[in-house]
Order: sequence, then structure tokens, then C-alpha cells
Amino acid sequence: MTNLGSLSDVLVRDVKALARDRVEISANRAIVKENERCPQIYMVESGWVFRSRGLASGRRQIVNYALPGDILCADSLLFKASSFDLTARTPVSLIRIEAPLGSELFDRHPGLAAAIAWTMGQEDSILAERVVSLGRRDSLEKLAHALCELEARLSAIGQMRGRTIELPLNQEDFADILGISVIHVNRTFRRLSEDKTAEYRKGAIDLLDRDRLAEISAFDPAYLHLE
Repeated sequence: MTNLGSLSDVLVRDVKALARDRVEISANRAIVKENERCPQIYMVESGWVFRSRGLASGRRQIVNYALPGDILCADSLLFKASSFDLTARTPVSLIRIEAPLGSELFDRHPGLAAAIAWTMGQEDSILAERVVSLGRRDSLEKLAHALCELEARLSAIGQMRGRTIELPLNQEDFADILGISVIHVNRTFRRLSEDKTAEYRKGAIDLLDRDRLAEISAFDPAYLHLE
């Protein structure tokens, strides 16, 4: 959860009042599977979580990822089952929150209610941007846009180290985010490297020319609603 302005103190109070325990999930383990019921909501304390849809062939589309401070399973307050798989990409620590249903949530816990509404709105906006990338951007534009988004979201929570994105994603993960083959991901990273725009290495990506990345993808961070 990146920015809720004056409600941040109220949110902290609400989370403290409703937090029940801490849940530790090992890397690559499912938190919730598609069509399963998620009985509570969670706040990510540490680690990375993938939100994805799987196909019968075993392929998947990563729709979004959750970072520390983000809320998971907000839709459990409205729907009986999850529409997505939630999978721990790294070891993940979650705070389990027992949120009341209906008007009690808004009346007694306005900070958490606002955070949940913001989360669902942001997820909608990110999903719309994913549709644009998958349907209209070429591979170079897709990757440049994804890197700009990663930098914006990690910067908002103080997890950027200079111009370096430290992340657990491999090229197969990028293929599942961008909707292209691993070979195509490798070629596109090589193109960015040759142009001295970004350099991929295991566990990190160096952003050599952030302005150029934003220019390639016409990146506008407004859809992330970070401010």
C-alpha cells in the first residue's frame, strides 16, 4: 500500500486492531488458488507475490504482482472465490487481517476500508494497462513499460537502490508478464543492453537510461495512482 495520505495513521490503527497473526509462505507455494475461497485478507509484510491465471496447457499469464504493503484477497469481501492464483514468488510474510463485512468495515475501520477500495481500484487500473501492453505494444515497448512500472512501484516503497532494480524475477517470469516467449524476452533485453538503456543480470536490472525507457514505452505512471 503506497499512499493514502491523511488516512495512513487511521490505516495503521485499523490494521493493528484487526491483525490476527503472521503467516509465512515459502517460495513458489500457493497462497490462494483460482476458484478457492480466501477467508481473510492479507497485507504483505515482505516478499513478492504473483497474481496470475493458468491455462489447461500449464501456461500462465501473470496479471500483477504484490509488494510489501500491498493488500491481498480484497475481493474476498465481495466474492465467494478468487478469480486468480496468488503464488509466493519468494518467501513471503503476510499479516492476516480479519476484516468485518458490510457497513461495519466502513463505520468502524475507515482507514482499512479506504485501503481496500484503493487496492481494488489500482488493480483495475493495472489490469487495463496490461491489456494495452498485451494487445498493442510491441515487445520492446512492453518490456520498457514493465521496467518503468517496476521502478515506480519499488521507489514508492523505498526499495530502489540507485538506478538498480533488485528483484527475484527471471526471464521466464517476464515472459509470463509480457505474453511473449522466453527467447523473445532474452532478445529484447539484449537489445536494451546494446542500446545502453537497461542491463539484465541475475537478481537485478540496471536502468542505464530511465528517460529512454519511458520514451520507448510512453510510460505515464498516473495509472498506478501513487500520488
